[in-house]
Amino acid sequence: MQKLIKFSGLLLGMLCLLSLFSCRTLSHSKTGYFTGEVDKYFNEKEGVNVWLYRAFQPREDGKTGLRKENYYPLDERMMELVGIKKNANQVLFSVVPEYPPFYNMVAVKHLKNNVNLKGYNIREYKGANYYEKKVISEGMDIRHVYIPKGKKEGLSLLYYALEVENAGNPLAKFDYLAGINALEIKEKERYYPSWQIYDCEEPDRRDWILKPDIEKLKNHEVVYLKLYDVYGANKTISFFKLMKKDDRGPISLKLCPNEYILEYYSEKDLLIGQEKFRVN
Repeated sequence: MQKLIKFSGLLLGMLCLLSLFSCRTLSHSKTGYFTGEVDKYFNEKEGVNVWLYRAFQPREDGKTGLRKENYYPLDERMMELVGIKKNANQVLFSVVPEYPPFYNMVAVKHLKNNVNLKGYNIREYKGANYYEKKVISEGMDIRHVYIPKGKKEGLSLLYYALEVENAGNPLAKFDYLAGINALEIKEKERYYPSWQIYDCEEPDRRDWILKPDIEKLKNHEVVYLKLYDVYGANKTISFFKLMKKDDRGPISLKLCPNEYILEYYSEKDLLIGQEKFRVN
């Protein structure tokens, strides 16, 4: 059992303890990080990165957004329908896109191989295999994807949407995430705290040493380091690193010739400071 649902009032609390099994629920990982603009979730303790969409936004309430601490109303019921167990698993996040087509997706890290794959179909994306099961229940289209990770662990991606939402083809969005995450797990055996994209060809990229300002970092346990390419009045993110207190040294990377703005954000996505530079 991971967690007891806390009821208000002593009597309800005692009833919960007496009926322990019915009060069990999957717990959320407390060590994950996600920020807007970057299409990746980071969790060093669980040793996992999860590809997402840049349009997702971190938000713990409302009808849309990526939640790291709370469920959407039907999440637990859908997990139960596909057989995601309440022990030896950690919920990483639950998300609903900001824009249509709307659907729900829940990511679960399996601490051991406890998924019964009977009835699942094997899918393949660029040489990476994963398992998928389809369930239709009460007008809901439900898909459970299981991606093995090493010999014992795994990652579940649970999709569900009203069948009437299928006109916008939300399933194609989910299928793409399932595929690229299976490929990520196959190709990368360890966790990475950074993310980068380029707008120039490899021969044009320059070696660069990024030296974060220690003064901007010292009062924060976690800092989101975001590097933007500047195009006139516009800017586009091209590099991100999740920086913790034990990882504040220079960063070696390659950058395209351009103007840049380096911005420092707190874990709550509040701007701490910024600086500008140019790569020739």
